[in-house]
Amino acid sequence: MTGKNIGFKSFLQGAHYDHITFTHCLIHREALAATKLAPELNDVLQDAVKIINFIKSHALNSRLFSNLCKDTESNYTTLLLHAEVRWLSRGQSLRKLWLLKDEIEIFLTFYNREK
Repeated sequence: MTGKNIGFKSFLQGAHYDHITFTHCLIHREALAATKLAPELNDVLQDAVKIINFIKSHALNSRLFSNLCKDTESNYTTLLLHAEVRWLSRGQSLRKLWLLKDEIEIFLTFYNREK
């Protein structure tokens, strides 16, 4: 998108907009900052990832959780699967986890009772 030969950057430079500066990979700084979390925050994040992946990685659990959310008339019916590669998904995953915390508590309580 911002390539010097083909892309937005070359288009603007060809149109004589040389006063515009481009910064390459601004996101990488934020990614590096996110990898150096405090141990307490990292523990919370790892627990959240375990919960999300437990529900999403098994098709039956995912369907049961979706049905539970529909029955409780929740605004959302699914969680976002957290991928370690995509650090941007952390915030979205945690946000959805927080919004569905009551449903998750019901689901995990029911799951443990059935075992």
